[in-house]
Amino acid sequence: MTGAEAITSKRNDQMLGIIYLIIDILISVAGQLVLKSAMHNLGEIPDDAPITDYLLRMISLPVIAGLALYGLGVVFWILCLTKLDLSFAYPAGTMQYFLIFIGAWILFDEQINLLRVVGALVIISGVVVMSKDIKLS
Repeated sequence: MTGAEAITSKRNDQMLGIIYLIIDILISVAGQLVLKSAMHNLGEIPDDAPITDYLLRMISLPVIAGLALYGLGVVFWILCLTKLDLSFAYPAGTMQYFLIFIGAWILFDEQINLLRVVGALVIISGVVVMSKDIKLS
């Protein structure tokens, strides 16, 4: 393999890794939001309820679907790690926090305050800074 071919191959691997990472993020976010919706619909379980009450109420199609999505996200995460450095992929994966933040606000009417917005902006800024060493062109 020539030097140019090696560089092209590395770029292609990085691009594929980023695609896997984006799929992981989107599927994992969907899984978390489905789990939240499922637990919200189940309602609160009293603190003094037996553990079996918790477990039996969690055996439902929405909970299983949320876990399945989350598990599928892990598969794409593992694929991502075959192509990207962990020191890049892990911080970039924190974009899940931002997307869950937005999803919770839209879907569950969770409150957004200034500190949470600042925190989300810090996460995004950190991902942008850490991604500057990835060369795809």
